[in-house]
Amino acid sequence: MHSIKTSGIVLKGTNFGEADKILTVFTERLGKVKVLARGVRKIKSHLAGALEPFILSELLLHEGKTFYSISGAEIIKSYPTIHDDIDKIARVFFLGELIDNFVTLDEKSGAMFELFVSALDSLEKNSKDILLLSFQLKIVEAAGFKPELYFCVHCKEKIVAGDNFWDNLEGGLICDSCQQKFHHGKAISDNAIKLLRFIEQNKFAEIERIKDNLETREEAENILTLYVRGILEKELKSESFLKMV
Repeated sequence: MHSIKTSGIVLKGTNFGEADKILTVFTERLGKVKVLARGVRKIKSHLAGALEPFILSELLLHEGKTFYSISGAEIIKSYPTIHDDIDKIARVFFLGELIDNFVTLDEKSGAMFELFVSALDSLEKNSKDILLLSFQLKIVEAAGFKPELYFCVHCKEKIVAGDNFWDNLEGGLICDSCQQKFHHGKAISDNAIKLLRFIEQNKFAEIERIKDNLETREEAENILTLYVRGILEKELKSESFLKMV
């Protein structure tokens, strides 16, 4: 039986049999995999703590015909403030659902894993609302759906300040001339464009330091949320949880 040691984060799990669980785990080396955790629901299970959702752990996995099995798990980062704060819990479930939907089973993506860990690290340290928007944009880009924020998706001319629009189907900006010609696209402010560009160009540490403008952030969030729904062709279940808290 082939064995592999890798860091990983449980995204979700379902009960299986009397004491087992089938876990969806996002790992650094294997990508997203299904793991059978035998006996993990037993009170005395030595694996249970390290296999809670959204904890970074070192895992020892064994490849099987249908699922991987697990024989060892050791916590690397437990993210205590995330798990004790209802607002952060709602956000981390949203992040996890994004990852689960944009990463296919057995798809190796070290960059996406690193992005997820960076997002958890940032969320553990603070609760700035802009981080959720930032992660959403960065995971969309990492998944191959990078929006066009500098040139018109139709005429390919450089976007200049003024009347511009967001095309949800094309995934990018439309200049005023093309909008008048094709009559589609949602108006987007210069400030929202600047914010999306800043997020695209910077890491979480730099993004955390900018002053949050509620109106601009919400405009960018609404645009990006609709873009993600269009890509996935559905609304994420965790969106309603986010709105409640």
